[in-house]
Amino acid sequence: MRASELDRWLLREAPPHTPEDEVDGIMAGNPDTEIKGIAVTWLPNIDVLERAAGKGLNFVLAHEPVYYHHPYFYPYGDHRQTPALDLPDKMATEPGKRKQCLIEDYGLVVHRFHDGWDQFPDHGMGYALASTLGWSNVQVSPDYIYEPPTVTLAEIAAHIAERLGKSGIRYCGDPEQSVRRISLDWGSPGAIDIVKRAAKHGCDAALTGEVVEWRDLEFARDSGVAMITGGHCATETPGMQACCEWLKTRLPEMQIEYVDTVDPDRFI
Repeated sequence: MRASELDRWLLREAPPHTPEDEVDGIMAGNPDTEIKGIAVTWLPNIDVLERAAGKGLNFVLAHEPVYYHHPYFYPYGDHRQTPALDLPDKMATEPGKRKQCLIEDYGLVVHRFHDGWDQFPDHGMGYALASTLGWSNVQVSPDYIYEPPTVTLAEIAAHIAERLGKSGIRYCGDPEQSVRRISLDWGSPGAIDIVKRAAKHGCDAALTGEVVEWRDLEFARDSGVAMITGGHCATETPGMQACCEWLKTRLPEMQIEYVDTVDPDRFI
């Protein structure tokens, strides 16, 4: 199978995308490359590219971009989309040039599977994260609203940290506050929107990956909704691990391995 063939297959398998938001597809490498093996990861940093190449996995399937670039910046809270035109500048940085050399020298192809996997039925990001947290059976709304056993905010934050393999976690709110209902998000979804959704469903807390502090944490505080930020990498790694397992069932003759991006968070 060539990289371009797998690209088209993924497009057929994934749920329909919103055209103006489309970010999926081959980001780097030769589409005519014959695939020897697939490395599934969260983000293709230099370490991931080197380890994939060392394993002979020349097709890197990632959720996030390779050159520190998203086609659009989303100013959440309104409906404007401002094109990001700085891709050449980012590719010209030392890390960008090093990635280009790795991809060329090892004949790698990097594919972004973002929009297609985020809401993939029964397997995508939200399903996998809820399963990792042990919440699959306590979902009370398709809007990713859950009612786990009632505990304090500090206790549920500690539970999330443990399940995500983190040595610590950041949260905003009264540690002794009772959490009966919580909304679930991942990555960087625009926390004003998720706080509004959490409040609409009567949630005491909202879980997400990362936020803009001056905007999102303060909006959460003013809304009376506790905010738990598990990190972009940590909240999306379960989803990409699930993607790897799904691919193995669909492409059983292909060598497919998960290559961990490694959570960058450290706490003292």
